[in-house]
Amino acid sequence: MKKKIRDVRKTEIIEGFYELCKKDGLENTSIAKIGKYLGMPPSLIMHYFPNKRLLILALIDYILKHYQLIYEPLLEKFKDGRKVDSEVLVGRLFSREWNLLFDDGVFYSCYALIFRDPTIKEEYRKLHLELRKTLQEILDKDEYLRKADTAALSEKIFVIIEGAYYYLSMIEDAKEYEEKLNHFKEQAYDLLRLELLPN
Repeated sequence: MKKKIRDVRKTEIIEGFYELCKKDGLENTSIAKIGKYLGMPPSLIMHYFPNKRLLILALIDYILKHYQLIYEPLLEKFKDGRKVDSEVLVGRLFSREWNLLFDDGVFYSCYALIFRDPTIKEEYRKLHLELRKTLQEILDKDEYLRKADTAALSEKIFVIIEGAYYYLSMIEDAKEYEEKLNHFKEQAYDLLRLELLPN
């Protein structure tokens, strides 16, 4: 029972931290501000997270859990099928839903810390590896891709996704955004088509 209460309280603190980071920025969010926002004494927050760095590490795990949600419909849709529908797969991976799952500003603020903190760098590396691993598991369900190197294929697709989202976040014009997005999606389709070609 104590463990459950502890887990609920920690989640509440992490979610409060995330909401404040979205509103005020990571650099402007302190344990005192989180306490005020949640209506709890800062000492209680520090009982669970003695410093801001530990909160950031917990936030990175929170990012991963939210980003993994992008796969849920894919895992459900392809669980009984013999072939992965590339349109559904690419459409989901390049969906704007990533932005709804987690705020880009918070993601990149945390990401910037990898250049100063080896532990945060390692946590971000794990996050990216997990996302690739889940994509590989989906690709492995396709009987037509059984001879393909799905680990390399998921890596290549994610290189496109990550570059696309980084670049697209700077584009304000809706038409230009859509054109660039379709261009990136076509690159992912090309990779899948190449793997499906007979040897």
